[in-house]
Amino acid sequence: MCSFQSDFKLISIVVPLYNEVKNIRPLVMAIDGAMRGYYCEIILINDGSTDGTAAEIQQLNHPKIKLIDLQKNQGQSLALAAGIELAQGDYIVTLDGDLQNDPKDIPWMLSKAKAEQWDLVTGIRQQRKDSFLKTVPSKVANYIIRKATNIKLRDQGCGLKVFTNTTAKKLHLYDQMHRYIPLIIYLNGGRILQVPVRHNPRLFGSSKYGLERIFKVIYDLVVLMYRHRLSQKSKKNSKLVKS
Repeated sequence: MCSFQSDFKLISIVVPLYNEVKNIRPLVMAIDGAMRGYYCEIILINDGSTDGTAAEIQQLNHPKIKLIDLQKNQGQSLALAAGIELAQGDYIVTLDGDLQNDPKDIPWMLSKAKAEQWDLVTGIRQQRKDSFLKTVPSKVANYIIRKATNIKLRDQGCGLKVFTNTTAKKLHLYDQMHRYIPLIIYLNGGRILQVPVRHNPRLFGSSKYGLERIFKVIYDLVVLMYRHRLSQKSKKNSKLVKS
């Protein structure tokens, strides 16, 4: 069970889940093992799963787990938003529920975030254990984002992230905007550190992404950048108005 660690008051670990029933128990065990010595809460968001994910979480009867049970699949962005809204920790950690992110990376990412005062510490997956149909769209998407924005963020899609509470709470996630969390924070003036993290093969279940993601990435990126420019223009114009 997660317990007290003197350098941190409370750590919130937020995990969105969709049809990950076989991963629940090993996931919670891995988080418990990695976070031994920390006082933390584990927020699991069941995003309308149809395989008994919510029931499996309830059967654990884990004292630190808080379950958000969405009756319909809302998508990863809204699931993350629900978890972040509930989170009370000084630092908020997000990771995927398929155990491809390794909870063992969390403690040192937390230490970097606190000691060096980063708003976001985000992972760069090393030696990815994904299939061709998942790796290629991800690499193409990251390339498009770098070229379109001229911002050298190397792995937008890594789910393992450590935020300050203030930074996470300022996110307004909708549609598929979870893909752009580092970019959104950067555009809003946040300090970001990118660090190498482990990446494990998926043991149970299947990936929810494919080649069609590339087209969605392009569309969402255009919308995001357009809205950001409108926002910046609005702020600039407001400074020109004198009372």
